[in-house]
Amino acid sequence: MEQSLPVRLIRVVGTERITPHLARVTFSGDGLAGVTPLDPDQEVKLYFPRPGQAEPRLPEPSGDFTRWYQAFTAIPEDERPWMRSYTLRSTDPVRGEAVIDFVLHPDAGPATRWALAARPGDTLGMFGPSPYFARPVRLLASVRAADWLLIAGDETALPAIAAILEQRDPATPALAFIEVAGPEDELPPAAKGTAEVRWLHRGSVPPGRADLLPEAVRAAEFPPGRPFAWLAGEAGTVRTLRRHLIGERGLDRASIEFTGHWRLRLSQDDAPTEDDLAEARERVAAAEAAASAPPAPRAGLPELSRDMFDNAYRAHAAPWVTGAPQPAVVALERAGLISGSVLDPGCGTGENTVHLARLGYDVLGLDFSEVGIEQARAKAAEQGVAARFEVGDALDLGGETRFDTVVDSALFHVFDAEHQAAYLRSLHRACRPGAVVHVLALSDEGPGYGPVIGEDAIRTAFTEEAGWRLEELGRTTYQGVLGPDGGLGELPAWLARARRI
Repeated sequence: MEQSLPVRLIRVVGTERITPHLARVTFSGDGLAGVTPLDPDQEVKLYFPRPGQAEPRLPEPSGDFTRWYQAFTAIPEDERPWMRSYTLRSTDPVRGEAVIDFVLHPDAGPATRWALAARPGDTLGMFGPSPYFARPVRLLASVRAADWLLIAGDETALPAIAAILEQRDPATPALAFIEVAGPEDELPPAAKGTAEVRWLHRGSVPPGRADLLPEAVRAAEFPPGRPFAWLAGEAGTVRTLRRHLIGERGLDRASIEFTGHWRLRLSQDDAPTEDDLAEARERVAAAEAAASAPPAPRAGLPELSRDMFDNAYRAHAAPWVTGAPQPAVVALERAGLISGSVLDPGCGTGENTVHLARLGYDVLGLDFSEVGIEQARAKAAEQGVAARFEVGDALDLGGETRFDTVVDSALFHVFDAEHQAAYLRSLHRACRPGAVVHVLALSDEGPGYGPVIGEDAIRTAFTEEAGWRLEELGRTTYQGVLGPDGGLGELPAWLARARRI
């Protein structure tokens, strides 16, 4: 039986102005009984009704995130609810209630306007708690593994900061920097154990315009030991803080969890700016432990390697995930070299699959990492693209001949010679006669970041004896996350085209 997504209507049962700029709203609703956050900084999506609506218009319940999200985006814009992201302050699974704190911004948007006027009985929609909106780092586990906890955020981060300080192990020391307008906006958390909170008052300076948080963290004397840092607030400030911690304090990316709760003049759920894309690239490089680990054994990608890939996706640390399709794949499509039914083996988080599906191709993204596939499906749904993804083994694609084009972006080169042959046999069974396989592989002429391959190995693998005719082999580049600043760079690569015979 298909289980519905955690999308529900929630109704106000109480409101309280807890500071001049923070309203606490308590909700009840069907399905809230037994609900608990996945982590202290659990994000949910709230849906606000349009003027004239008693409650937000939402699609019918579904067990499929992609279908539900597509139905949501199909609602006419003047009827579609405003969507905003919030943190659950707390839940009462026995009473079936959830508490959310709303920052009352001076330039009131739809969420602030709603919170200012909220009364018992008013109704919102809520998606979550859900793994779709869970932070990639399991926060409390990461904090337990550190010697102390560093927190920096503005008032939009207060609900999460309070929950983190209250739920952490009291034996873990914590140092928190919190920016608010003034003393009247301080809301001391009920923190246990050793926790020092330093309040920063910006006065009449508009939110997001002060440099208080970066200045305070730069000037701070850190306790001894290895910290775990949690950063949240205005996106530009968060980026500045993170760069300071990595570049000047020497913290490892894996020890920093960060999120831009809001942006100057924009909400978190508006279209991304160039700065947001820069943040996305930084997030791709976050927690680089998986990327800096020794290359995994390549013989058939065993379970050890599977764990490495899963962990890299969970931590958003995979250097091959750039948030965009590979330029070489984009060029193949523009040249008319992709047609028919398409397979994207080793699709990871699905950038190439989503790109091709958006253009109307019948494309299947396949990967052995369930974590990667989950993120790919969520990414497609967020972008409103009907892309298909499956968890599967590229070495065993079955005997059904169904693909006309294969777009292999950085999978072939991770196998040794024995498993390259097994992979090509698997592709041969799955491809129709005349089908084309494009292979984008990191070249041994590059710096050697992870597995690479030489020209001779490609020519040796794609032979007529093996059922393939190598039609073209040339040099190109592969785009990845490179360098200490998390920026994108180009690596030497091969681009091969072979035809099934």
